[in-house]
Amino acid sequence: RAQALCPPPSAGGNAQHTHPACAAPMARRRGRAAEASAQAAGAADGARGHGAGLEAGVATRTWKRGKDGQEDDDGQADRVHGWEDSKDISSFELCAVVKVSTVHATPNFAAPWKTSSQWSSVGSAFPIEGGRLLTNAHVIANAHLIHVRRSDGHKKFVAKVSSMCFESDLAVLEVEDDAFWHGLVPLTLEARLPRLQDEVAVVGFPDAPSGGEAVCITQGVVSRIDLHSYSWDSRLLVVQIDAAINPGNSGGPCVDGAGQVVGVAFQKGIDAGHDNIGYFIPAMIVLRFLECSSAGTFGFGAGGFRYSLLDNPSLCAWAGLPAGETGVLVDEVETLAPAKMLFEPSADIVLAIDGKSIGEDGTVSLLEEESDKERGTRGGDGGGRTGGCLRVPLDWMFRRRSPRESVRLQVLRHGVKGEIQLPLYRVAPLVPSDPLDGERLGTRPEYLLVGGLVFVPLTEPFLTEEYGRDWESCPSRLLYLAKHGKVEFEGQQAVLLSEVLACEFTQGYEVHKRRQVLRCDGQIVRSLSHLASLVLDCREQFLTFELAGDFLIALSRSGIDKATVEVADKNQIAATQHLLDRSGSNVATVGAGAAVGQVAAGTSASSGSGRATSAQKSVGEAQGSSSQLPKATLESKLLRRSPASGTEEEEEEEE
Repeated sequence: RAQALCPPPSAGGNAQHTHPACAAPMARRRGRAAEASAQAAGAADGARGHGAGLEAGVATRTWKRGKDGQEDDDGQADRVHGWEDSKDISSFELCAVVKVSTVHATPNFAAPWKTSSQWSSVGSAFPIEGGRLLTNAHVIANAHLIHVRRSDGHKKFVAKVSSMCFESDLAVLEVEDDAFWHGLVPLTLEARLPRLQDEVAVVGFPDAPSGGEAVCITQGVVSRIDLHSYSWDSRLLVVQIDAAINPGNSGGPCVDGAGQVVGVAFQKGIDAGHDNIGYFIPAMIVLRFLECSSAGTFGFGAGGFRYSLLDNPSLCAWAGLPAGETGVLVDEVETLAPAKMLFEPSADIVLAIDGKSIGEDGTVSLLEEESDKERGTRGGDGGGRTGGCLRVPLDWMFRRRSPRESVRLQVLRHGVKGEIQLPLYRVAPLVPSDPLDGERLGTRPEYLLVGGLVFVPLTEPFLTEEYGRDWESCPSRLLYLAKHGKVEFEGQQAVLLSEVLACEFTQGYEVHKRRQVLRCDGQIVRSLSHLASLVLDCREQFLTFELAGDFLIALSRSGIDKATVEVADKNQIAATQHLLDRSGSNVATVGAGAAVGQVAAGTSASSGSGRATSAQKSVGEAQGSSSQLPKATLESKLLRRSPASGTEEEEEEEE
């Protein structure tokens, strides 16, 4: 497990180099005892004279990338980085890192009309081009007030969130006061991944046991590069380091020996037996986020299919994989993915993605091939640390691109090789970990109050609210939806009867809490907005709700509005509903009236076929891009699956 580092828990025991020692050299990890002793002595001198040293420009030491085999300033060869004397401390180390103080109030997903008590946290940020600050999304999530303070100043400035994306756990802040930006130089992002064993430094404002106010620097080496879960369960590339990362470091820069930012600190390992394991978001993810932020669109691509590894000889023979070839067998394709019209499950074997061969373990080489000149510039290590030995799951080939892009797949189908141009799409799980589409600001959890019945979409934050952080102990029916639920149409939500508030009108139904709502008046419930429209359109004497487990709730239609208003007044609920219209590019509030009868007409449009057109368009484009596969097989498959044929589509609608 990993822990995001915004809320400061009880302080850990990781040793850190504090700010007064940043003018002295950081301890090397080369095992040279004499040098370590000299540095320790220098650190003590630097700590005593730090204040005067900054003003007088005393000789200090800064990071500088050196070529392998060259001698550094102490006359000894250093394979990775060298050091040099300088007259000023690095502006990066002293001025560029900003302390972020946030007051949060987390939404209550179990009682969505309320928020939790306010609480405070500390994080870090740093300036980038365009007069912006970059930090983690979890540092400023659900913020009511954000203050930033420069490491070389004492004044606090109010900051506003410009954009954020929970999927990449990144956010951009803006500060309107020009005084904050005076003399503040933006940092440079290095898009290329660091190498294993490269030395890096983490700079930020960790909340020390005694309450640290000064900037803090810790040093470590890159120990692993792999896919890893982010704060909101998205799975993207991370860099693991052994530098101390503690609460408050989140959002701070990780820099290499040249003073360039190679990533953003955001997590630490918290499992028992794990020591000095920290993670930072590599700069390539940061740059993608900034591109999306400028364009106003967010997300990372997904292939839309599940696969099996072909590492069993019998399975390889059954699938028809020739000797000497490696790849993965397509098992299942997501219903809404463009891949639905391109793949033939249990027959297609994906051999390569964008020219990169897939190993029998389902991995691909991480880094691009380097020219001899580039390899020489980076140290000439023969590829051992430039990516030749680094492999990651093939999903990274999709995740590194946006949903608007496509990838080229080499596919083996019935013994014939061909190519598919696969359009990517954005994953929309049935039970989302980020139900508010976090990159869009100003939204609150959805809910619908009908009499004393409270309906909400089933989300991971709801499960956390009800059953704690380890919510896998929740009822098996909810756990199955969270782990294995499939989205069958655009805008689909698993709607839950979350609570039954005390009311004579709905008495006796308390036993049905935490059950999924399957139908309302005999119609399948597609989303919470759809449920609201079904309640509004009911003209029968009784309004019925069919729940999972064959349970039924019936309410007299004539008394619903009166009972709803009374329950809202008794429980101090300002609005009896809060619904989000997700049919367009923005999330907007629809229908927040004082009674169920005020639900906006047409609210359910987002859950129907309104967005299917764009999906079908992508599918149509995908069909045309796959003509290089075996023609007869491909044409027969498209005739069988194409929406234009009508037959299968009509059968699905009847079902």
